Amino acid sequence: MKREQEDLIELYTRPELVACTVWLHGLGVNATDMDAIITNMRRSRELGLHYLAPSAPLRRITVNRGQPMRAWFDVTGDPAEVPEDQAGIEESARRITTLLDDERGRGIASEHTVIGGFSQGASLALHTALRYPHRLGGVIVLSGELVLADSLAGERHPANADVPILMLHGTGDETIPLEDARRSRDRLLELGYAVDWHEFAMGHAVCPEEIDLLDQWTYRILAPARD
Repeated sequence: MKREQEDLIELYTRPELVACTVWLHGLGVNATDMDAIITNMRRSRELGLHYLAPSAPLRRITVNRGQPMRAWFDVTGDPAEVPEDQAGIEESARRITTLLDDERGRGIASEHTVIGGFSQGASLALHTALRYPHRLGGVIVLSGELVLADSLAGERHPANADVPILMLHGTGDETIPLEDARRSRDRLLELGYAVDWHEFAMGHAVCPEEIDLLDQWTYRILAPARD
C-alpha cells in the first residue's frame, strides 16, 4: 500500500511490518524521485518493509542565484572555499531524527532501519545516521559525500560507531567529483567505520546495477528482522 502526504511518501510492502528504510532525495526534486529505487528493491521488500521518503522544504539556493527549490540545506559553493550551511544541515537532521524516532515508537527496532539517499539526500542521511543515538541497521550513500566533516569526530555517537555504510559513486560524476567522494570514504575509514565502496561508469545518476546491489545489501542487513 502506498500513501502520499504533502511532504511524505509511505509504502507498506506487507501487512506486518518488521523493518524500515528511509530515503532522502537530492537537490531540486521531491520524494517522488525516490520511486525508482523503492519500486525496484524487489528482494528486500519481501521482508515487510515500511518505506519512508520525505520531501525537503523550499529553500533559496545560493549557487543558483537565490532561486527557491526543494533542498535539505543551502549550497553556498565549494566547501573548501566557503562555509557550509551548518544551520540548514542541522535543521534537516533534526527532522530526519524525528522520523527515525517515530519508527522506533511504532515498534520497529532502530537496528532494523536502513537510511539512505541520493546526492544531497545521501549526505544528509550519512550526517544524521552517524550522530543518531540508537544503533541503525545501515546507511546507503548514493553519489554523496560527508558534510560538516570536521565536526564528525567530536559529534559522532558511539551507538553507530560500527554501522555498515554502503557508498556507491559514478566515476564521471561532475556534481560531486569522484575524488571528493573518495576523500569522504577515506575519512570514514580513518575513523574506523565499515565502508563498502563501489564505483560505476556513470555520471551523477542512479543505475540499475546500483539498485540491484543496494537491494541485496539491504536484504542481508534487514533479514534478521524477520526471524
